[in-house]
Amino acid sequence: MNKQVLSRILLYAAIITWLFPFPLRAAENPKERIDFWQSNYDELLPKDDPLAAQAYEIFNRVLNVAGTKPGVIPRLFIVKNDAPYIPLAQALPDGGIVISKRVLDICYRDPERGDDRLAFILAHEIAHQLKEDFWHLKFFQAVELSKEENPLNKDIIDEVCNILKEMPKERLKKELEADEHGIIYASMAGFNTNAIVTEDNRVNFFEYCYKSLHPGNIKGLPKDSTHPTPMQRAEAVKVRLNQVLEMVELFNLGVLFYQAGDYQRAILFFSKFLKFFPSREVYHNLASSHHQLALKHYRSWKRDEQGFPFKLSIAIDPETRASKITLRAPGAEGPADLFKNHIEKAIKYYETAITLDPSYVLSYNNLGCALIMKGDVYDAVGKLRKAIKMKSDFVPSLNNLGVAFFLAENERKAKENLVKASEFDSAYDAPFFNLGKIAFEEKKEAEAKKYWIAYLELDSASGWADSIRKSLSLETPEEVLKSPPDEGIENIMGLEAGDYEDDISETWGKPVKKRDFFLEEEPFKVAVYKNGVKTLSQEDEIKMILTPEGFKGKSARGISISSLEKDVLAEYGRPSKVLPMTQGATWVYASEGIAFQLRGGKVVSWLLFY
Repeated sequence: MNKQVLSRILLYAAIITWLFPFPLRAAENPKERIDFWQSNYDELLPKDDPLAAQAYEIFNRVLNVAGTKPGVIPRLFIVKNDAPYIPLAQALPDGGIVISKRVLDICYRDPERGDDRLAFILAHEIAHQLKEDFWHLKFFQAVELSKEENPLNKDIIDEVCNILKEMPKERLKKELEADEHGIIYASMAGFNTNAIVTEDNRVNFFEYCYKSLHPGNIKGLPKDSTHPTPMQRAEAVKVRLNQVLEMVELFNLGVLFYQAGDYQRAILFFSKFLKFFPSREVYHNLASSHHQLALKHYRSWKRDEQGFPFKLSIAIDPETRASKITLRAPGAEGPADLFKNHIEKAIKYYETAITLDPSYVLSYNNLGCALIMKGDVYDAVGKLRKAIKMKSDFVPSLNNLGVAFFLAENERKAKENLVKASEFDSAYDAPFFNLGKIAFEEKKEAEAKKYWIAYLELDSASGWADSIRKSLSLETPEEVLKSPPDEGIENIMGLEAGDYEDDISETWGKPVKKRDFFLEEEPFKVAVYKNGVKTLSQEDEIKMILTPEGFKGKSARGISISSLEKDVLAEYGRPSKVLPMTQGATWVYASEGIAFQLRGGKVVSWLLFY
C-alpha cells in the first residue's frame, strides 16, 4: 500500500469519527469545547465593542426562554477576527455558542433591526444545541482536516463533501427545525421576528445572512447541493413564518392577559399554545396562572381568619400571602376546593417545567411556594434548597426557604436564611417582614419593631404595611392617606381601554395586521396599526392596548419610553404587582389599569387593560 492511499484511508477514518457520534468516536475533539476557542482565538468582549455587549444581553434573553440541558453551561464566545475555515456561527456540545464578529456586522447593517436578527441567529444555534445536533461543527472539522492534509487536492475536498451527501433529507429537516425553533425562541423573548424576512420583500435578511453562513461559500470548497440553499431556507421559512408567528401570538396574548390579572384567559391562551409548542416557559406560565387563581381563592377562603400570614416570594408575584393550611372544604365548588384544584395544577405544571429543564430556578422557587401553600413544607424545603444550590444568591428562594423552615418548626434555620436574604439585597422587603413576624410571634417586640420599621422604609403603602402599623399601633402617614393627583384617564393616543373600535381615530388608518382567535364564543380580535400600537378587542370593545417599543407618547402621568424605574415610582408609587418576565419585569398598577414593561431598569413599553 503506497503512502498516498494509506494517507487517504486514515483521513476518511478521521472524518467518520467526526461525522458520527459515540461509540464510533474514539476521542473527543478539542474544538468541541469552548476552552479551545478561548485558548486559540482572540475574544471580542463586551467592554471592547458595544455590539458585543448587546450580543451578550440578547443571548441571555433568548436563553431564558429556550432553557438549558442538564450538565451544560451555556456560554457565548465572539471571535474577534475572521479566521479562515471557521464557521461564522456554531453550537458546541459543552454549551458554547461561537460566533464571529462578522455576524454582528451582518445583523447590524440595518441597526434598527439588528437586535431582532441577531436574536434569531443565536436562537437558531441554541436550538441546534438543545437537539444535540452538531452536524455543522463536524462538517467544518472535516473540511479543515481535508485542507490540512492537502490544501490543493480538490479530489479530497470533493470526497469529503460526498460523505455528507448520505443524509441530505435529515440535514434539511434539522436545519428547518432549528429555523422554526429559533423563530419561536426569539419571539417569546420579545424580539420582532418579522425582521428575518421583511414583509415588503425588498430585503430578505434570511437569504442574505445564510449566503454568508452557508458552508458552500468557504473559500476553495465546492458548493454542496445537498445542503439547503439560502433561497430554499428563505422560502421555507416564509411559508412557515406566518403560521409560527400566529401561534406565538397565542403565547404573547397569554402574557398580556396575565399582566392584566385575567388568569383564566391567560390559561386559555397558554393551553392553546402548549399544543403547538410544549416548552418549559409555557408550562411555567400555566403553573403561575393557576397559582394566582389559587391565591385568589385562598384569600376568599381565609377572609374571616385572624392573624396575618408570611410574605412569600413567588417569582411572578412578590405580593403573595400564605400560612400553614389544613384543607377543610366547606362544600363542592367552595373556595377551599377551588384553591386545592388550582394549587395542584400549579404544582403539576411547575414539575413538568422542571422536567424539561432541571436547571430552571424560577420553577423550583415557585414550586416551593406552592408546596408551602398546600402544607407540604418539608417537600418545599427540598425544592427550595435545590434552587439555592443552583443559585446561592437568589434572594426569593432564600426568603421562601426561611418561611418553609419556620413552618417546619426550625426557627434557627428560618432566621439564618431570612437574614442571608436581607444581606444579599437590602432593598428587598419580604425578608424584613418575615423576620419581624417571627420575632413578633416569639414575643420579642423590640426585635420585631426593628425589622418592621426597616420594612416600612421600603414599603409604606401596601396592605402589608397596614398590617404592621396595626400590630405596632402606629399611625398611617399623611402621605399614604393622601390620594394621588388626578392626572387624567390613561390613554394611548387618545384611545382608552374600554373604548370601542369605532372610537379609534381615523388618523391611525386601517390595521396593517389583523387576526381573530376563536377560543371563546366571541372571538378575540388582535389588530396592529401603522403607528405600532396593538389592540385586543372582543365584541368590538377594546380590552387591552399595547404601545410598541420606541413609542413617542407619554402616559397620563408623564412616563415615556426609556423612563427609569425611579421615575415610575415617583409618579405611580409602588406597583400592586411585580411580574418578573423573560424580557425583564412588568410593574402592574391594577387601580390605574396600566402595566409597565421594564428592561435594564428602563421602560420599554406599557399596557392599558380594562
